[in-house]
Amino acid sequence: MKLKLFLTYDHELPLGTLKTSFSEALFEPTYQVFNVSEQCGVRVNLFTDILCASRYKDWDYNNFYLPYKEQLSGSLNAGHDVQLHIHPHWLTSVYENSEVKPSSNFGLSDFSEKAEFGGISGIVKKSITDLTEICTETKPDYKCIAYRAGGYNIAPNTIEIFDALQAGGIQYDSSIAPGYFFKSGISEVDFRKLPALPNWIIQPENLSKTKSEPGILEIPIASIPKTPFEVPTFLKMKKYAHRAPASRGEVIHTSGPDKLADKLKMLFSARMLSFDNYTLSLSYLMKIVDYNVRKHKKADSLMLSVISHPKSMGNYSFELMKRFIDEVRRKYPEAEFLTFSDLNNQLNK
Repeated sequence: MKLKLFLTYDHELPLGTLKTSFSEALFEPTYQVFNVSEQCGVRVNLFTDILCASRYKDWDYNNFYLPYKEQLSGSLNAGHDVQLHIHPHWLTSVYENSEVKPSSNFGLSDFSEKAEFGGISGIVKKSITDLTEICTETKPDYKCIAYRAGGYNIAPNTIEIFDALQAGGIQYDSSIAPGYFFKSGISEVDFRKLPALPNWIIQPENLSKTKSEPGILEIPIASIPKTPFEVPTFLKMKKYAHRAPASRGEVIHTSGPDKLADKLKMLFSARMLSFDNYTLSLSYLMKIVDYNVRKHKKADSLMLSVISHPKSMGNYSFELMKRFIDEVRRKYPEAEFLTFSDLNNQLNK
């Protein structure tokens, strides 16, 4: 089996109220990601929150939009990849007295009837256009080909969302973490029933089915089922509180599920392979990789994403990133760390 890993980073500000500067919240930790990647000789993938940038182009051009463009330009010049991440709540958020009041229109599906934004298809088209315009200033042959949904929200208007992505030239999705469940007052994600395949072509009508004709290829976020024998998260958060970075902003999800059944689903939701969960150890991250390798041992190749958020990363996260890359190379010497542009070049030779 050929193991291919994609180091992906959701390049975004805190979605709620910002507690610090733009630099401390996003730009500085992202540059630290680049520093670690350079030390390790790998290239990373930024899934950048383009609608945030588009709004701040009007709200605060000099302090956010220009440094944002500079960071994307630098990442492309360094050989990293920049791809599409959409958090549409920015479109209906309000900016007053240099502070954002976030909208509760969290997912693309919340905009399906909002004609003033062109609905889902209009938002996706504008997002691809805006990102492409920024990136082609640095890299004229840049192509926007990969997508991660904000908050992993690809439902309930899944067909409409994927039709719009495909129409815009998106060839790869990395929004799905098998076994993950989440519900709040503004969002619901349920990835508990998926194909028993390493990678598959998305069939929007039913994510548990596949099709052979061309479509959007899923590169899932690596995950592992959570067992009832694990130490409860709240205890690990207390034990490892010294690893946690300083909070850079508020979360946007202010309420959890009301029903007991949904609370239990969240309690046993799968864990994702990530550097910004400070309760996870290197051995646990490798446990996730090993689980997926065993699960798909008969496959010719296995493509998985590692998901992290610079806004949530601190010293422990950066050290964990470095140690993880080293350990993967030791245990799986044939493994590749790829960008989505690398993958596209491989598949289209």
